[in-house]
Amino acid sequence: MKTTLCSTIAIVALMFAPASQARAESPVAGFRAMIDYGHLSCGYGDRGRLIRYDRVASHPTADSVRAYFDEWIAFYQDFYQFPPNIPVTFNYGFDSYKVTYCTVDAPLAGQSFARPTMATGMVSVPRKSGPLSTVAYLHGTSVSFYDAVSNPNIFGEFNENGESFDGPPSNSIFAGGGFIYIAPDYLGLGDSSVPRHRYFHAATEASSAIDLLAASRRVLAILHVEQNDELFTFGFSQGGHAALALHRELQNSYVDVTGTATVGGVFDIEHFFLAALANETTVTVPLYVSYILLAYDDVYNVYGQTSDVFRQPYASNVSSLFDMEHFFDDVLAELPPNSRALLRSSYYNSVISNPQNPLRVRLRQNAVDQWRPRAPLRVYHSPDDEEVPYEDALVSVDRLRSRGADVTVRRLPGFDHVNSWIQAMPRAVTWFRSLD
Repeated sequence: MKTTLCSTIAIVALMFAPASQARAESPVAGFRAMIDYGHLSCGYGDRGRLIRYDRVASHPTADSVRAYFDEWIAFYQDFYQFPPNIPVTFNYGFDSYKVTYCTVDAPLAGQSFARPTMATGMVSVPRKSGPLSTVAYLHGTSVSFYDAVSNPNIFGEFNENGESFDGPPSNSIFAGGGFIYIAPDYLGLGDSSVPRHRYFHAATEASSAIDLLAASRRVLAILHVEQNDELFTFGFSQGGHAALALHRELQNSYVDVTGTATVGGVFDIEHFFLAALANETTVTVPLYVSYILLAYDDVYNVYGQTSDVFRQPYASNVSSLFDMEHFFDDVLAELPPNSRALLRSSYYNSVISNPQNPLRVRLRQNAVDQWRPRAPLRVYHSPDDEEVPYEDALVSVDRLRSRGADVTVRRLPGFDHVNSWIQAMPRAVTWFRSLD
């Protein structure tokens, strides 16, 4: 534990090392930089080391950002039925950089320490002069390696240039609103060599973000961008869990967070999992249940083999479905409509009835609603959220408040899970500016 804490404090020191003066002009077209060329691996003690960065997108004006955002809305409009009055305002153009850096994996079963690994993320810089505030953005569930915030593409084939769900709108709203946008892909996504994402694993959600924040300091210094002392975090869905995990780790390392906002966030993973087992109407639930089971077995070895947990034919193919090489919709199509049809009845009943089930014990250890944040929290949530129940979020809010946290809840009635996210981001921009 001492080694981990000291390592985190060292990384945090890198995050807040002095940066160069801000720049108002854009980088040269086609600009690309390589750091430590030829040394594309990570060793012990390398956390937060910048390996390389590449400019992957440029939106020079506020109007071009608006067009980028509108293109994303149009691409998904038929499915999500976005209302016409999304309260977004774009004030600045921005440039986006895919960053490759060193971080650590989870200590897996039988390992006594976390092994070094590479990860990727996005750093977007608004075309705005003067010291800039920073938003660490933590994205929601993704099952495809390319569906990561470091990918700026709205649509594409299944490859590294495929479609990115969270990236385009969050980049547009936060960087287009004048904030430096820093977003980790998480382990197992983007160009990470980890074979499967560590889904809802608090420690690596936090460490992948902290190490990207550290690596981004070098990028911003080279680009002559100056950060001020204001650091915000924002998380959507799974990212709500990641945002609180990051905030907690930064606070434990004596780094001030100005404020954290979440939307549709999951804070108590054990309760989320149990509620998902009981939910027989939301079509995405079997995907989340499967993902949690596989990821927690990868990290904690919580069951023997898939046939002990999943019914056939799912026991035979569920692991390959979550190899980060499938579309979200294709994974859903191969799963049954509810968790009872997915899981063996003996396992289902054991998880429901036994609080000491190995999975439930590990889920409890990854809760992020049982501490006291010093900075204010704002929880955006819709009573009509079909994936993360509003009442469950309020239970977590009460737990945080009982420990002295300053938490406000902003209801977003009438919006589903994705629409509440689109509505919450511009509202969070307004709130962050009020705290600046």
